[in-house]
Amino acid sequence: MDRSFLSQPSVIAASRSFVCIRLATYENELEAAFLKSFRVTRSGEVENTVFSIMSPDGKQSLVRASRSARQTFSDAAAMADSMRRIAKNYESRAEGKPTMLPVVANVRLAIDVAACDNQPLVAIFAKDDAKRRVLESRIAALAWSEKFIGRFVYVSEDNEKDLAAIASEKKDEGIFVVKADTFGLNGTLLARADVASTDAEFEKCLTAGLSRFSKASKQHHSHVRTGHEKGIFWETVMPVTDPMENQARARGKREVSPPKR
Repeated sequence: MDRSFLSQPSVIAASRSFVCIRLATYENELEAAFLKSFRVTRSGEVENTVFSIMSPDGKQSLVRASRSARQTFSDAAAMADSMRRIAKNYESRAEGKPTMLPVVANVRLAIDVAACDNQPLVAIFAKDDAKRRVLESRIAALAWSEKFIGRFVYVSEDNEKDLAAIASEKKDEGIFVVKADTFGLNGTLLARADVASTDAEFEKCLTAGLSRFSKASKQHHSHVRTGHEKGIFWETVMPVTDPMENQARARGKREVSPPKR
């Protein structure tokens, strides 16, 4: 999405009155069908980006749906103003902060999202469903606090094997604060806390992870070129249907493995 809009303080402030969802293109069939229903692409298929502001039931676009916030609004100020006006028509009856943790679908995808967003990842691990839900609830209370809101990507996992991409000698139940590598394939441990930790100890763990995290410096073209040189391509769960993306992928793979003459 267009960070020049979405990272602006006025838009961030206005977003506090909304449920903000970032769907992962080509990673879930139901999400892909939902994105396709907006019909904002020339191809008629799901392409890399879709943007809209929806009614609470998710059935009506309250602004013109498009490929990005920039296509819908003239600038970030106009977006923030529109969001404030929309929010007045849907004032929440509930009080207090959200209680659910905004998690990515799986560890593999979460590491990639963390690399793309240049943020640390918090991985929650507990084999028992009930224990994991309690852990998620406790971390959610911290995640939505002013100190940590918007500072991490989150994932919750019950299978130790799925934590293989996280470099840690101990994979005991608890939380792991992780820095994704440049291409979002693996993660380095920054801090961890055992499942039996107190809330204060969990907060200390998140604080330590943030203090040890340093953002990677990336320039789009050189990043893509280096990825091609290393033969790194993200394999999506579903087939890519964006014509331009498919062309770019084909070019990149030809550069890695040029056709034999």
